[in-house]
Amino acid sequence: MKTKTLKLLSFGSMAVIIIAMVAATFVEKSRGSDFAFSLVYYNPAFIALWGLAAVTGLLLLFKKNVKAFFTLLLHISFAVMLVGALVTHLFSQEGMISLDKGVPNSTVVTEQGRDIELPFSLTLREFEIERYPGSMAPSDYRSLVALDDGSQLEISMNNIGKHMGWRMYQADYEDDLQTSVLAMSKDVWGVGITYAGYLMLLIAMLGFFFQKDSQWRAALRKVTAAVVLVLMPVIAQAAGGQRPVAPKEVAKEIGELYVYYNDRICPLQTQARDYALKAYGKARVDGYTAEQVMTGWMFWYDEWQDRPLKVKAKELGTSKEKEKYAVRDDAASGAAFKLFPLAVSDNIRWFGSEDKLPELEEDEQSFIRMSLGLLRDEARSGNWDEVSRIVGQIKKYQEKNAAVVLPSAAKVKAERAYNAICLPKVQFMLSITIGIILFVLSGIWLSKGRKTPEKLARALSVVSWLLFAYLTAVLALRWFASGHMPFTGSYCVMMLIAWFSTLAMSLLYKKMPLLQPLGFLLAGFTMLMATMSSANPRLTHLMPVLQSPLLSIHVLSMMISYTLLGLVMLNGILGLIVKGGEAKVSLMNLSKVIVTPAVFLLTFGTFLGAVWANISWGSYWAWDPKETWALITLLVYAFSIHGSSIKAFRNPTFYHIYTIVAFLSVLITYFGVNLILGGMHSYS
Repeated sequence: MKTKTLKLLSFGSMAVIIIAMVAATFVEKSRGSDFAFSLVYYNPAFIALWGLAAVTGLLLLFKKNVKAFFTLLLHISFAVMLVGALVTHLFSQEGMISLDKGVPNSTVVTEQGRDIELPFSLTLREFEIERYPGSMAPSDYRSLVALDDGSQLEISMNNIGKHMGWRMYQADYEDDLQTSVLAMSKDVWGVGITYAGYLMLLIAMLGFFFQKDSQWRAALRKVTAAVVLVLMPVIAQAAGGQRPVAPKEVAKEIGELYVYYNDRICPLQTQARDYALKAYGKARVDGYTAEQVMTGWMFWYDEWQDRPLKVKAKELGTSKEKEKYAVRDDAASGAAFKLFPLAVSDNIRWFGSEDKLPELEEDEQSFIRMSLGLLRDEARSGNWDEVSRIVGQIKKYQEKNAAVVLPSAAKVKAERAYNAICLPKVQFMLSITIGIILFVLSGIWLSKGRKTPEKLARALSVVSWLLFAYLTAVLALRWFASGHMPFTGSYCVMMLIAWFSTLAMSLLYKKMPLLQPLGFLLAGFTMLMATMSSANPRLTHLMPVLQSPLLSIHVLSMMISYTLLGLVMLNGILGLIVKGGEAKVSLMNLSKVIVTPAVFLLTFGTFLGAVWANISWGSYWAWDPKETWALITLLVYAFSIHGSSIKAFRNPTFYHIYTIVAFLSVLITYFGVNLILGGMHSYS
């Protein structure tokens, strides 16, 4: 078979696969999963396309007499993974089994409603929900299951049970805690073959960077670029009108009280800050801190009613508008604040002053009912010493009744510090301004073949290191205060990308000067997105399934990859702006240097996610929209690193246009799936 024919079949079939997967994700949204699976994912023609792409791709390598070991291993590993996936598809068994406490069961029910009889029976002995200390939020679900041979298995999130080739995963439960639902799967050969492919892939990707005469090494040798000076903007903030509030120090004391909010114990400052953001769209209002705004609502409600809330036109008359007014009203009445811990049924529960209380001594009940009212009276009279005394009494009551579950003083300080700096408004404006000026001037100077003075590059590096220090502080404080790594949720993802951007340009600006304008732009826009209401920075407990240590590595790999691909996209825009073929070629070489490790990290992160899914849910690939779009992104960018086989990618203009358009797949993978397509990953 001719080389040209092999290229057409290999890359053509891969392009058809990408189109089919894109269509399948939207078909699934409109027609349901069963229809999408039968039409595309489980369709014999779709499976045959994968086989055609793999076989013709390997034949093309041998036809071109490629002898580079790691390049060959890289492509062979994908073929091994496809074989493993086919074996899983053809021979694996999976379904659900419902276990009632004390009742043996051996019947697994598949999605198709077919029963599978296990060669053993399972009996639920105990089911329990482990909760975060002092909270009702679940941290784990555990089933203690007895086998018919007398042995027992403990099955929990990220801790599977195994017996006679079957794997058991905690999937669901009934509210009465008398019934546990387990996901069951049996895949004797498929998982092993697929994991072997993953291992080969990891070895190949690591070895590739040490392989001589690769396209990546050639591009690295050719990289040249330019840097430019920046103008520093001055940002001013205007103060609003005066309204009655508690003095800053007294408001701070009130904000240091503990409160049960968002299923966790935190300083009252955290709730005040969230409420100010909901009502006014910002944490500081008219020059007042969030705690002062909260005291304004609590103590001088009438005087604060005329302060307009931030309600968008599309929110008028909707539940969102009502929620914003409810936030202010509940804070004014004190109903919003769960400040009083009480021991109830061997657990500590938190109550507000208006909640129904358990049976208490009259003095204690009066204290809970009247404390906030007394605070209001003394505040309106200006007796701030008395306000501080009452706040101190509430704090002592909290420490006496909930000492075993209260967060440490260090964690409270960290959370207060995090609340104070977590919204990077000045930082994103500074970064975007620098980035835009640098971006424009770099294009002009690069077109003229001019270089930037070294002193100016050093000055920019100082700014980038300062941004990096700020982002490091935010993420470190969030990590310490929350007790888990800052790798989940839109806010963390955006701040992580900004962190990687500032780190990359700070470390590499001497070798790749163009990383500075690109890095400032990417960091600025991602910090901007982190300040939006859809990327809420508040601290939360992790869902049980997200507590796997594999999550950290998976998210890090994906975020570094997205950061690098974002830099490539911005570099592509610059590549279209500059004049002169030499400048365009230099920028193309820079993109090639960045895109290869980006694709490898994306590949590693995607398949590590598959391992995590196998441990958590019993299936390493479920064609969830997020998984599918990650694979689409991987394949889209894989085309760009095959310049030796696809002539178009040797043309700088085409290459830059492709990397710009390709970034749409990254945006859909992260944002589009969450906002439009949904699926198991819609929380991320």
